[in-house]
Amino acid sequence: MELYDRLYSAADFFEQNPDTTICFGAEAFTALSCELPRVGEGSVLICAGGEASFYRSGAFSTLMKAVGRADLNAPRFENIPPEPDTACVRKIVSVMEQEKPDVVLAVGGGSVMDAAKAAYLSWQTGMDVRELFGNGVASKAFPEKIFRRVWCVPTTSGTGSEVTPYSNIIDEENGVKCLIVDREIVPEYAFIIPELTHHVPRKITVDTALDAMVHSIESLLNVKAGKEHPEAASWAVESVSLIRDALPLVLNDGSENPLLRASLSAAACLGGMCIKVCPTSLPHLCSFSFCGKTTHGAAVAALLPHFWRYYLSDPEIAERTMLLSAVFPGKTPQEVVDSCERFIQEMGIETAPGTLSGTDRSFIDILAENAKLNPVKLSTAPVPIDPESAGKVFHQVLDSVWSR
Repeated sequence: MELYDRLYSAADFFEQNPDTTICFGAEAFTALSCELPRVGEGSVLICAGGEASFYRSGAFSTLMKAVGRADLNAPRFENIPPEPDTACVRKIVSVMEQEKPDVVLAVGGGSVMDAAKAAYLSWQTGMDVRELFGNGVASKAFPEKIFRRVWCVPTTSGTGSEVTPYSNIIDEENGVKCLIVDREIVPEYAFIIPELTHHVPRKITVDTALDAMVHSIESLLNVKAGKEHPEAASWAVESVSLIRDALPLVLNDGSENPLLRASLSAAACLGGMCIKVCPTSLPHLCSFSFCGKTTHGAAVAALLPHFWRYYLSDPEIAERTMLLSAVFPGKTPQEVVDSCERFIQEMGIETAPGTLSGTDRSFIDILAENAKLNPVKLSTAPVPIDPESAGKVFHQVLDSVWSR
């Protein structure tokens, strides 16, 4: 099937997502313009990143056209950093206190969407962002409350945050990245306009695409973590396939090719749908410890092949792996993983985690200690790990591949 046909076949999967209305491609701007007037005489708070993601991408001019048609008051909170922390979220909340927005429109990459999701939940609950860390805190505290949820316009193709119940925020007090998981932060709308990603720099393109790829693969493999959607495996395979075919071409002078960029945008959204129903596991869990040492996308891509090989001891995971044999050629599960690792390296990412992060093997102990703080992730990994055995297992998996 040609890439064009596969792209719109993939977009058909969006209709299987029950919690977020996904508007994709040329229709997304029209849909946004049609939805904004329902705000009435209220205001729309636009949460955005820096100049590159908001202005150079064309997102600002696109939004002003939509907002202008609706004749709305649209205050802005700009320059949300790539790694938003609790202080940033509190600043957004203070603006919400002043503006009392009827809609929060998050325009940017995963960091912008995560910060907006956390801030909107914090403002509506009256709880500090640190109190919201964990699983379903707001939902449990306010079981009868109907929360308003953010609208998202992604300008990168990676996190899938436009459809997930997750928000990653750095706890400023201890410097650790923490996670909010709550159904009440699943965005109400995702307006995916691939043209806004055309000017994303090469490195960010690679990092975000590989993050999306790892989302899809981890979800596909993580069958013990929860009950998945019956079509989730198809979403994952399609997402990985689109990235495998489109990313090398984007990097080879196709950065502004509409079809290729749309393929990456669709793949990222599918990856977000995947991890919403069957979440990530050990590569993403360990990646939090790499914060400040390398990019998130590079960290998860470097860790994936090694933990994937560890999972292959489970026959069910080995069988799942072969679902990707047409994407990453191989006659055995091991060969599929090897093929995937070669692809990651071809995209310019070092798969020796220690070389990538500039750390020695003692850092593996830090990974294990940090992982113990999330025992549920360890116990629901494709091959479960007892928290007390994490150090031993992590060294078993990573010692021989840590550095080159």
